[in-house]
Amino acid sequence: MVSAFTPCSRLMELAATARDLLATSATSDAESAGYWAYHLGRAGLFLGTSAAGAVAHHLATQVQALRNGESVRTPWDNLSANAGAELTNRLAEAIAMWQQDLANIKAGWYKLPWDMTTLTHRQYNPIYIMSRSAQFVSEAISTLNRRVSNASPDNWFSSNMYPDYYADNTFHYQSDGWLSDRSAAVYEFSTEALFFGRQDAMQRNSLLPLAEYIRSKGLNPANMKVVEVSCGTGRFHTFLKDNWPTLRTIASDLSPFYLARARDNVNYWKRQRAAELDLGGKDNTGTEYMQCAMESMPLADASVDAVICVYAFHEMPEEARVAAATEFYRVLKPGGLAVLTDSVQLGDRPQWDKTLGAFGNFNEPHYKNYIACDNGGVFEAAGFSCDSKYLASASKTLSFIKPQHSGFGSAATGFSNSSLDVIADSTLAAHASGAAAVAAKWN
Repeated sequence: MVSAFTPCSRLMELAATARDLLATSATSDAESAGYWAYHLGRAGLFLGTSAAGAVAHHLATQVQALRNGESVRTPWDNLSANAGAELTNRLAEAIAMWQQDLANIKAGWYKLPWDMTTLTHRQYNPIYIMSRSAQFVSEAISTLNRRVSNASPDNWFSSNMYPDYYADNTFHYQSDGWLSDRSAAVYEFSTEALFFGRQDAMQRNSLLPLAEYIRSKGLNPANMKVVEVSCGTGRFHTFLKDNWPTLRTIASDLSPFYLARARDNVNYWKRQRAAELDLGGKDNTGTEYMQCAMESMPLADASVDAVICVYAFHEMPEEARVAAATEFYRVLKPGGLAVLTDSVQLGDRPQWDKTLGAFGNFNEPHYKNYIACDNGGVFEAAGFSCDSKYLASASKTLSFIKPQHSGFGSAATGFSNSSLDVIADSTLAAHASGAAAVAAKWN
């Protein structure tokens, strides 16, 4: 009987923690108070919308089952049976991630999220939020139907213009894979719902190596060029631009539909945050756009200062990841920085090792290989030196340096334990006990 009440008790503890964090920050500084109010509110939104999507699929499935005289078990049945533990684990992860994110902001590594501090942002419009929520619920029904039926992963059209691993699969069972505007329109909301609103904070960890790189070398961002490969809809790219508005950037992706969304997002950021700045380029944002595979970029040798890759490697076969690391090395200037942010891997959070690979069952054919691969070894073989490692909830950020001299095989081994590593790892460790079973989110 005691164990049955454990999730409920833990959930009450987390609610008290959230309340205390909000109350404490409110009496300490407005910045922290605003941060916690905003992120706890986002958690409520995405939690509620995620549940609505699962319930809508459940009801639609049960209606059809009644018509057919069948009895069907749905994902909602599985979730609701373990709702207390599931909710507790996800909220524990979210709170720990936000504490880590806020600590990075307080330390001056990057700014508060611009969409939070811009009160004219469209996300504060209830009509906009209701529209996106309805769009997500509709997509959730379709996605879960394909998942339950183990539908064919084939895309809606065939093409020899894309790598086979990319064009021939509808990752996550999402509508049209990466190859439609419909998919691009719902992607950001869908992924934030999956992580209960903490995905942005996990991705902002990608700013840490770049911030440290710029600071330690005394660089002027206006004189730098950074390419983000597989930029998707460009949401992270707007955080990159907001922290260094004069930074010249290239947003690259294989999907023209996602690339168009990225352009819209960067233009929207410019109107909201930097309307008075002359940043150059076609849209006066200082950002160029490039449709290509990261394994073969139409860039000159040694032409960029940094390459950033967020949440793409786990969807690529091993040979494509090796080719991408080699290509990063080619386009980077000597001394340049490569940043890789993706899923945690086996051994990063040992309590998750038994269940981590389950995410591969969600139409992620390369995920199980990815979580067991040696990213450090892949980049060292390409000629890089390992630099830093930061854990951020379900994500991990690695950084690598191209040596000042040319040539392969002379890279140093292992990752440094910089002050940023200590911040990231100690914050995570302090909250790991409350989130040990969070891997259930992959099931």
